[in-house]
Amino acid sequence: MTEGVELVVADEGPGISEADKMKLFEKYARLSARPTGGESSLGLGLSIAARMVQIMGGTIRCDSVEGKGATFTVQLPECPAPAEIDS
Repeated sequence: MTEGVELVVADEGPGISEADKMKLFEKYARLSARPTGGESSLGLGLSIAARMVQIMGGTIRCDSVEGKGATFTVQLPECPAPAEIDS
């Protein structure tokens, strides 16, 4: 990406299987890996994030190897500076 913003978040968790990657950004997705802190999940967080990124004209992806963690990358296009408002 030459213009815009790239956000990268990586973890050292259990990773995400290939089957789970296929449904990762779907609403109410239940993945085979369970939360490590015992927290509950509705399966909405990543679907909401993906929709917000899409609305802003960007992309979101997940790269992961089971047992090696996951890396999420969001790329957003450059946004022009807002026009000044005369008072």
